[in-house]
Amino acid sequence: MTYKGVVKGNTVILLEEGVYLPNGTAVVVTVEQATQGEGESVTPEELNARCALIARMKEFGQSLTGRDVNLGDLLLEARDELENRA
Repeated sequence: MTYKGVVKGNTVILLEEGVYLPNGTAVVVTVEQATQGEGESVTPEELNARCALIARMKEFGQSLTGRDVNLGDLLLEARDELENRA
């Protein structure tokens, strides 16, 4: 028998619909060749945009150093920043 599923954190978390295996069932996993993302090339512009985003993320992380951070406040700050850009 062959079933398809999804792995998360080294655990198969989702088998295809209608498949129910009892806990403790021994299985053999065969990895299918992934097609998403393989063979795709990144243009220099995309690479530069990604690098700029990473730099902004690092800068943001450094701005939080030593702060007592509240996620709700961060969301409000982000919304304000987006509204100011518009």
